[in-house]
This record gives sequence, structure tokens and C-alpha cells, in this order.
Amino acid sequence: MRPSLPRVLELLRAGAAGIAATLTDLGVLALLVSVLHWDPRAASVPALLAGGVANFVGNRHFAFRAARGSLARQAVGYTVVEVVALILNGLAYDIVLRSAPVTANAYWAVRLVTSHLVFLCWSFPLWRRVFATPFAPAAVGVEDRA
Repeated sequence: MRPSLPRVLELLRAGAAGIAATLTDLGVLALLVSVLHWDPRAASVPALLAGGVANFVGNRHFAFRAARGSLARQAVGYTVVEVVALILNGLAYDIVLRSAPVTANAYWAVRLVTSHLVFLCWSFPLWRRVFATPFAPAAVGVEDRA
């Protein structure tokens, strides 16, 4: 089955929102590790949280164009998906840093690889459901009298 143009555009927009969120995540991570001299593992959680907020806003308003949907429902659904993603990201990042301590110098590359895997396998498939919005009627006030 060939993907439709709207689906391809949605994927591209989600990718752009993800890039913005990743830049936020990496920016906070770099600030905490390189400027404030935090341990890379300790800096992981606040960086992921900052990226998560940027990602919610980007996906809701840009990628899935779901601003007309229920903010409360989307926020709860997104939070549930992202709490699990946060755990998966933190575990994957920590496992790599613990099992290969030499990677601590390339903490940003470790973050890119581990978070991308979590995005592909967990987050994106569930976000499509979280940000799904009901279709508006084609013509208000017109009834189907069949």
C-alpha cells in the first residue's frame, strides 16, 4: 500500500518537531554537562524533560495539527506515552554509558542513537493515536435523511 501525501507530510512534520525537541534536549544536556559540569547521567533527566515539552508543543500544533483536539486528553495521553519513553530513554542511555564508559565523551551521540530508537519503536506509533482528532462535519446543519 502506497502512503498518502497527507501521511507523508505528517511524518515529515513530526520529524521536524522531533529535530526541534532533540535540539532542545541536546542543548540542555550540553549546557548541564559542558558548562555546569554535571555528570552526563545526572543531566539526562532534565534534558529529556525539556525536550519532551518542546516535543508536545511541536507535535500538537505543527506535526499532527491537533490544536482543535482536547488539550487535557492529549496532555494526559502524551504524558503516559512519554513517561514510558522517558524510562526507556534513561535506561538505554544509562546502559550504553555503563557498558561502554568510553562513550561518556560522546554523550550527545549516545543520546541521539538511544532516543531515536525509542522514538521509532515506541513514541511515534502512539502519538498518532494521542493526537488523533475527531473529524468535523462536512456541512453543519445538513442532515443525512437516508
